[in-house]
Amino acid sequence: MQKFEKYQLVCRLAVTINRHFPDFYRRISELPDYRKRPEYEVRELIVSGLLVFLFKQKSRNQADNTAKNYDYQDNIKSIFGIKVADMDTVDRYLRWINPCKLEQIKQDMFRELVKSKALQKYKFAGKYFKVAIDGSGLQSYDYEPYPGCPYKKSKNGKKVWTTYVLEAKVVTSNGFSISLATEWIENPANRTFDKQDCEIKAFDRLAKRLKEEFPRLPLVLLLDGLYPKDPVFNICKTNRWRSIITLKDKSLKSVQEQIADKMLFKDYGEQNHLTTDKTHWLKNDYKYFEGIEYKGHTLYVAETLFEKQHKLTGEIEQTRFVHVTDIPLNEDNVHEISQAGRLRWKIENEGFNNQKNNGYNAEHKFSRTNFNATKNYYQLMQIADIINQLTYKIAHIQGFIRNFGLTVNALIKDILSYLKAMEFDDFKLIEEILAKNVQLRY
Repeated sequence: MQKFEKYQLVCRLAVTINRHFPDFYRRISELPDYRKRPEYEVRELIVSGLLVFLFKQKSRNQADNTAKNYDYQDNIKSIFGIKVADMDTVDRYLRWINPCKLEQIKQDMFRELVKSKALQKYKFAGKYFKVAIDGSGLQSYDYEPYPGCPYKKSKNGKKVWTTYVLEAKVVTSNGFSISLATEWIENPANRTFDKQDCEIKAFDRLAKRLKEEFPRLPLVLLLDGLYPKDPVFNICKTNRWRSIITLKDKSLKSVQEQIADKMLFKDYGEQNHLTTDKTHWLKNDYKYFEGIEYKGHTLYVAETLFEKQHKLTGEIEQTRFVHVTDIPLNEDNVHEISQAGRLRWKIENEGFNNQKNNGYNAEHKFSRTNFNATKNYYQLMQIADIINQLTYKIAHIQGFIRNFGLTVNALIKDILSYLKAMEFDDFKLIEEILAKNVQLRY
């Protein structure tokens, strides 16, 4: 690899920030600070925390070991303009600052993407952002790590405490999964309660915050089988959001009965969609049902039989999907609606599973006793993930990865190795790369 290519590669993250989020460094510099004689600026603390996740370093200790490398320190200063802070200092700041401050920065980043129309072509029906909402457990403990941590009790009386989070992420067909809002599932800390907090209660809080932060943003919510409930339909109607929700076989008994009646009298529409990929023939057979009434809501149901046939072996795999929606169905939109409903799994795969198992180490206890710090590490992870996605999904980076037979994680590891083993001291070249107004195509 030539000198210019290496410089381009190690500067890529900074280029992404400069291009997509020109006010990013100013915004983090304006975060509040409690310290009277700080050794590091606030932006240095935040960027140092982000570097843990941008380079997928898995723990505070690993990040500190990396930062002991003098070439790494000098290169980070040349590229990002900051002095790398030790993680104990970062941790003390994250224990103090309100997590909503970092969430606001994350949401401002999304607003910049909307403004630049970076995600425009991935909208549903050319209008709605597809927002998948799902919950997941993160760290588990055999002790109560903070007051109000949710717990489960086994039959033998043993308690396991787990931090739970509910996420709303904008998802796209090409794999973007961008955090829009985060709601923690937590019990009241200083009073007794009859029932623990749960995902549906957290959804109500999350929906209110989404509407407050993005009052005019057109959304279609993609929800799993937990959500086809009257309160959820009411929230979507009140907020003028659309919804596409997975319908389980035993959910909404009255809806299932109406579907059965319509099946009996063949009162449904049909459509099929054929396509192919490199190895398989792909077929979607649709049945769609209109005018289903449920507690004052008019609903529509799409049933999909997806068939995947291997071109060489002829082996066939079949999967059935059923989605309930408030969007009127017809032969022109049933395919797009079914495909959007199936995108919900991306919050599990590109979202939670990626952050747990693909280098971010989301289940690691970055802070064992301070829930405020835990929330802030999680927000830093979401911000870093947005930057990484925008960096490594760029068309020419994807081409580079394919040509060299790399994975994204392998490329990140190579970049970190360059930063630790080489001196990137051609400051004029770095300045030219960072200043160039490059076109980023996805």
